[in-house]
Amino acid sequence: MNKNKSKFKQGLISAIIVASLILLTFFTAKSIFNVEEDTKISSETVESALKEAKELTTLKYHYKNIASFENSQQFHGMTIPFTTKRFLYTYEGEIHAGVDLDQAKVNINQEAKSISVTLPKTKILSHDIDEDSVMFYDEKNSIFNPLELEDYSNFRKEEEAKVEKKAIDKGLLKEAKDQTLKAVKEILLLNPIIEEEYTLTVK
Repeated sequence: MNKNKSKFKQGLISAIIVASLILLTFFTAKSIFNVEEDTKISSETVESALKEAKELTTLKYHYKNIASFENSQQFHGMTIPFTTKRFLYTYEGEIHAGVDLDQAKVNINQEAKSISVTLPKTKILSHDIDEDSVMFYDEKNSIFNPLELEDYSNFRKEEEAKVEKKAIDKGLLKEAKDQTLKAVKEILLLNPIIEEEYTLTVK
């Protein structure tokens, strides 16, 4: 008889432990996945997703360039002999274009179940030169007009500006804008609540 009571008591304790574990698992899962009967999307939710999407919405433009520099001292429009300095410059670089998603404006209308994301103007975010690719050729110096560090740095800035303008003229910013609009929509629609319950507009 005592043995039966003991077995019953052990079985009851085991059942209580199992039930406790099930309840603990349920509430833990609810906490992790934020399960609510009336779930709403907040501006913070959208803005957080946009911040994580920065790298995905940046268009990378890789290029190789060759440019020449030449300078001579002038006198009344005429080149002074033995004052010419020059060099040939080759390098590779990468331009990153896109939008600063930290500046995006989010408007949510809970009654209309609509989300509107307004992106800032597309721009060049960074321009990096691969220093290992930089090479100088055909350098010519002049004792009367020597090459200086300033010649190299100023020429480099001018060439980078030319490359950026050329890339923009070819449609870099427009392509970056189109890619950003598409990427932002796809990323936000990964949230099932947004996809199923809200009308999303990104512009």
